[in-house]
Amino acid sequence: MTQCSFQSLPTETMCSIFKIVLESIVEDDMTATPKNEHCMLAGGMPFPHTMALVCRHWRNIVFSMLELWTRISWAPSMNDQWLSSQLQKTGSYPVHLVIKDQLLGRIFPPSFTSLHLQRLKSLIITGVFNEYSDLDALAGYAPQLDCLRLTDVGCYHHATRLEPCSKLVCPALRALHIDKNIACHLNLQWFKNNMEHIEVLTIYGGSPINIMAPIALRQTFQGLPRQIPCLILDDLQFYMARSGAYTDTITIWTEKVILRTYINDALTAFNGNCQTIVLQECDSIHGLRRISLPHSNSLELDRCTATRGLRWIPKTRSWNGDTVTITNSHSSCIKIILYFLGAPFARRSCSLWPRVTTLKLIARDDFVMEVPLMILKAMVSSRREVAGQENSWKDVELDDTVRSLKVLHVHGAQPLPREEEMWFKSQVRDFVWD
Repeated sequence: MTQCSFQSLPTETMCSIFKIVLESIVEDDMTATPKNEHCMLAGGMPFPHTMALVCRHWRNIVFSMLELWTRISWAPSMNDQWLSSQLQKTGSYPVHLVIKDQLLGRIFPPSFTSLHLQRLKSLIITGVFNEYSDLDALAGYAPQLDCLRLTDVGCYHHATRLEPCSKLVCPALRALHIDKNIACHLNLQWFKNNMEHIEVLTIYGGSPINIMAPIALRQTFQGLPRQIPCLILDDLQFYMARSGAYTDTITIWTEKVILRTYINDALTAFNGNCQTIVLQECDSIHGLRRISLPHSNSLELDRCTATRGLRWIPKTRSWNGDTVTITNSHSSCIKIILYFLGAPFARRSCSLWPRVTTLKLIARDDFVMEVPLMILKAMVSSRREVAGQENSWKDVELDDTVRSLKVLHVHGAQPLPREEEMWFKSQVRDFVWD
């Protein structure tokens, strides 16, 4: 095998690599939570300056590629002439602009004219709500803007008079990431005018929502012009009134809902049909015993665990989905899901999810997955036994009829003994363990 250094790579290859790096960074800017953003204004030089310092060859490539300079970070403390020079470096390429820090005196750089606004591809503003913000300055037609992120680091919860981006026209908007405070104060007409092509809507929480916030969020969701392909509730908690002061639910029509960190109050806060429910990085899977999952076809658990075990399993709280996928999750999470699927618990069998016929356990990258083999076998046997008893006197499978497991795929788990493999193959029609 011959070794190849970066120095010997063709210029075209290096250009392609740099473009991919830039696209990845811009995507991370939009999807990362405020705590994990790229540090762009302090603690080091941003991309592509770091690439230009590697060697003369890289520096020549970087300075010849105008598109690499389209990711611009600006704060009011910076000289406005610096921003103008950065914009000139980008030529006519679409621009990715990040406005950070407490915006003292103005929210938009004066040199960012309407001409530059038309080149805007993505926009991030942190600290939208503060007493100095001039939100009217964020106005104009941005036909290429497809990613917008607005966060309220100042936590001005009572700034109800402010309507962020109310005069910004972005008909091509594809991804919108906002925190809970901005979600409660968005102009509903702006939603109707700019969300026609939205693919991903993310609402970031970070702290409990007050009792009136669900009402404001419900109005926001009602303002959406169509069903959302993907809704992400990131670290978002709903504290609904238990005393009857507020009992309305939030109806959300979405093909896929992703819940990160918190699941209990978020799942009970809305009512609607969706294709897929995804739980990410949740450590309270045991709390599912208290929740009625919304109507959906599949449930996915990604990097989940359970800080506490089960004390009881209810006789109700059933779910009508047919597919469960567990990825890179702790064995405590897998055990609880197997109990929900019908593994004997507390000397009795209880299948809360009777229609599930597909179960997939997946370990990706370097994750070590421990499958509780005995509980898994008990679940398969229990469902097969109950399904046989019920189908013996029913000609048609009803929605609440327990169905035997038909698909069991396990990828990346511990090796399976030969006798156990033969047993699973005799019990499950489509069985894979690798």
